Amino acid sequence: RRQGGGPLLPRPDLLKALFTAQKGLVTDYFWILMLNRIGSAVRAEDYLHVSDYAELVTDLDPKFRQAYLYGGLTIPVYTGQGGYLNTAESTALLRKGVANVPHDQPLTFQLAYNLMFFERKYKEAADLIQEMSRWEGAPAYYAALATRLYAQSGDFDASMSLTLALRDSAEDEESRAFYEQRIQEIQQERVLRGIDAAIARYRAREGRLPDTLPALVTAGDLRGLPEDPLGGEFFLGEDGRAYSNASRFRLELIEDEKDESGERILPKPRTTQAP
Repeated sequence: RRQGGGPLLPRPDLLKALFTAQKGLVTDYFWILMLNRIGSAVRAEDYLHVSDYAELVTDLDPKFRQAYLYGGLTIPVYTGQGGYLNTAESTALLRKGVANVPHDQPLTFQLAYNLMFFERKYKEAADLIQEMSRWEGAPAYYAALATRLYAQSGDFDASMSLTLALRDSAEDEESRAFYEQRIQEIQQERVLRGIDAAIARYRAREGRLPDTLPALVTAGDLRGLPEDPLGGEFFLGEDGRAYSNASRFRLELIEDEKDESGERILPKPRTTQAP
């Protein structure tokens, strides 16, 4: 173990110099040690040390996709209540993998997953998913996921442009109808973001949330309540964000939150008077 913790491993350039003819064998040796470390890991610190082996293995063989993928999957540790440790090390390893093993769908998608759920870098994740949607054999839902991610990142123009292109190139009525609906969802999310901004201004000034959305108009934070592109009515949720009764969820990644019975928790109005 090196000073401060972690495994004491040889430098990759030293191994390459000493074992030029046996580099594959040496790489496999440290790959096996990496798998053993994964199998024996218990604490978050143990999983963090897996990244040291993964870095060494992939320095010795930059095309070793399994080391990137297994390392990227196992290094993060769930701490409860939506928290994770070691995510930066996992993402760095996956970035290295995508750079050295391009057009690998599982590897690229895992990087996009990290960017979505750990790093909250929705625009970068959307770019990756959109790129993957063009690859041969890509699942049809990739393109739709990219439109959602662009909207969540706040890049509504990119989301709309992609959705319009997908609608216009759709080969069946079902797909065309889906993207027509997505266009309205993007428009709705843009309006909801504007209402959220008004709520934030009100809260910063008054030190509390408004009782209802019409209070934002009275206070001058909104000129008037906008119309819902999906034909619903907007309301203020318990979490202090705006929602529409025409949509079960905002146009964002849906991270399940469930009650004690296992039922998914849906947004609720802040007051019983809201629609």
